[in-house]
Amino acid sequence: MRRSLNTFFLPCASGAALALSFPAYHLYPLAWVALVPLFCRRRPADVASSAWRFFVAGLTFYLVLLQWLLANVYWAGGWAIWGYVALAAFMASYWAVFGGLWQWVANRLPRVPAWLAAAPLWVAMEWLQARLLTGFGWGCLAFSQGSDVPLLQWAALGGASAVSAVLIVFNALVAQTAVEPKRRVARAALAVLIALGAHGLGMMMLGGPTYGARLFHVGVLQSNFPLEMKWDTDYTEEMVRSAADKSRELAEQGEVDLLVWPESLIMASTTSPGVFNLVTDMTRETGAALLTGTMRTDRQSGRDRNSSAFVDAKGVLVDHYDKIHLAPFGEYVPLSSIFPFIGKVIPAIGDIEAGDTPKVFSCESRRFGPLICFEVLFGPMSERLRRMGADCLVVMTNLGWFGTSSAIPQELEIARVRAVETRLPLVHCANTGISGVFDPWGRFTCAGGTFGADGTFYRLGLDATAADGIMRRRAGVLPIALPGNRLIPHGPVFFPWIMAAISLILLAASVVYQPHAKTVPTAHL
Repeated sequence: MRRSLNTFFLPCASGAALALSFPAYHLYPLAWVALVPLFCRRRPADVASSAWRFFVAGLTFYLVLLQWLLANVYWAGGWAIWGYVALAAFMASYWAVFGGLWQWVANRLPRVPAWLAAAPLWVAMEWLQARLLTGFGWGCLAFSQGSDVPLLQWAALGGASAVSAVLIVFNALVAQTAVEPKRRVARAALAVLIALGAHGLGMMMLGGPTYGARLFHVGVLQSNFPLEMKWDTDYTEEMVRSAADKSRELAEQGEVDLLVWPESLIMASTTSPGVFNLVTDMTRETGAALLTGTMRTDRQSGRDRNSSAFVDAKGVLVDHYDKIHLAPFGEYVPLSSIFPFIGKVIPAIGDIEAGDTPKVFSCESRRFGPLICFEVLFGPMSERLRRMGADCLVVMTNLGWFGTSSAIPQELEIARVRAVETRLPLVHCANTGISGVFDPWGRFTCAGGTFGADGTFYRLGLDATAADGIMRRRAGVLPIALPGNRLIPHGPVFFPWIMAAISLILLAASVVYQPHAKTVPTAHL
C-alpha cells in the first residue's frame, strides 16, 4: 500500500493539482506546492523510481491540462483520442527524464542542494519541450501565473523560464525542508524569503502604461463565426460583409487607427473581387487600416497558406504575413515528407504551406508584428519581432475547434506572458474569445462591447470580463500603450541558455565526481 501511494497516488495527485493551477480552474497558488510530493525523496534514492514518479505525475498533468484536444474527435475522428493520449505520454517523458536526472545529480553531488539543482534542470526541460520536434511548450509553469502579476514580471528578466525557476526552487525547497530535519528552520525561512522576495521585486518592476501625446486606438472585432460556416463557400463573402458592417459601427464609437479581425476570418484571397471591394470600401469609409486573418494561395507553389493581410486606410493591400510555425496535425503532418505513411495513418485536419519571413507593418506612428494562433507559444518569435522594430504585437487566433473549452483561456495566458517578456503591448483578437489588449506589464482590458440583433453596438458594463468573452460576438475600441523598458533587454533569450549550460555542468560533474563511500569496519575472524 505504501509503495502504491508513493509511486502512483501521490504523483497523480501532484500532476492533477498542478493542472488545476492553469485555466480554466486557474487555482494558480497550487503551482507553488503541487510538485512538493515529487521532490520529497531522501538522498540517495533510486533513479528509476524517481523517473517513474515524475512520468506518472506528468502524464496526469497533461491529460488534465490538454483535455480540450478531445474536441478533435468531432473534426478528425476517433484517432484524436489516441493522439491526445500519445501527446500526453510524450510530454510526460520529458518529466521522466528530468526526474531521473535530478535524482541522479542529487545522489552523485551531495554537496549541491537538491532544491537548487532542480531549477536549471527543469528550465532546460521546458526549453527542450518548446523546441524539439517543432516544439510544444503549452505546459510551461509560467503560464499558470497570469493572475499573479507581480510574479509574472520576472518574465521580463528571464522569460517564462525565470517564472518557472522560481516556482520549482520553492517546491523543491519546501520538499527538502519536510524530509530533512537538519537545518529545517533555515530552509523554511529561505522558502518564505524566496516567495516574498519574488513578489516584492516583481512589484518594483511593475510600471504604469504611457500612451504618448497622441493616442493610438485599435478596434478589435471578435466575430464568433462557427467553423461550419467558415468552410462553407456560400458564406465567404457574407462573413466579410458582416465584419465590415460591424467595423463601421465600431468606428463610429470613436477614432480608430487600426481594425483587427481574427485568424482566417476571410476564407478566400483578399484579392478576389467580391472580398477586396468589401474590405477596401470599409477601410476608406472608416479611415482605419485593417489587419485581418485570411487564407491565400501562394502563386509559386500553388498551395494554401494561413495568412494575415494588412490593408491601409486608403484601401491599398500593403502586404501579407504567412504563418511560419504551423500547428502539427492541425495544419500539417510532422515528418510526413520523410515518412509518407504517417499522413495516411494520422491525417491532418488541414494541409497548408508554411511561410518563412516574419513581417512588421507600420500604421500611423506605430509598428506592429503579427503572430497567428499557435505562434504565440514561441517566445523567440515575439522577441524577433521586437528586434525588427515592432512596438506592439498582434495575435490573431481561432480556437473555435475547441468550443468553450479551457484551450481559450489557456492560450490567452500564454499571450500575457509574451507581452511581459517583450515589454510590448499586445492586441489579442480571437474568433470565439477572448479578445482585448494587454499592456506591457500583462494587465488585460477585455473588448467591452457587443452587437445587438440589428447590428447596433452596445457598450457593456462591469460584466465585460474575460471569462464572459467566450463564444460571444464582442468588440471594442482600445488605446494601445507605448512599449515598456526592460532591465535586461535580451534576458528572456539568454536565461534559458544559461540554465541549460548550468545543467550540462551539473551532469558533467555528476559523471566525474565519485562520492566517498562510508568505511565499513572489517570483522575480526
